[in-house]
Amino acid sequence: MSINTPNEINYLNTVNFETNFVRLPNTSFSCSEVTIPSLALGMTTYQSLFSDIPIEGDKINFEQLSISFLVAEDFSNYLEIYNWLISIGFPENFEQFSLKESLAQSSSSSTLRSDMSVIVHTNKSNPNFEITFKDAFPVSLGSITFASNVAALDPIAVAATFAYSGSFTINKIVT
Repeated sequence: MSINTPNEINYLNTVNFETNFVRLPNTSFSCSEVTIPSLALGMTTYQSLFSDIPIEGDKINFEQLSISFLVAEDFSNYLEIYNWLISIGFPENFEQFSLKESLAQSSSSSTLRSDMSVIVHTNKSNPNFEITFKDAFPVSLGSITFASNVAALDPIAVAATFAYSGSFTINKIVT
């Protein structure tokens, strides 16, 4: 009896990553958590006389990209996403509207979208894979909670969610 032993026995570590968000340099630096979205293939069933038979679908559904970041004392990273979200959604004044124009001009594709990458490292901290989300844009920014009754002075973490075009890509980094 032969045993199939895998070539790789090192497991992925949750802390071995870095982020590269083109439009969000301050947020990239303080990003503490990234959730790579799940994907699911739709399916249908073929009804037969005795039992239903599952049939694979032709469309994959991708969840949105979720991140969490530690808010800087000067709000620089929070404001990056806040201003981007406001300028896309509903600017209330010309300054916010002009931000929309400046964001569009700063992008290589001249849109309000931006590429976002997560670089996954090996256990020896070498870059291993790059996961890229094309044409991402913010769809939600979490709340900030201030509390005077806490025992420890932990930094405030905020969640943000991004939609992106189509699927995401996972590429091996060749060194």
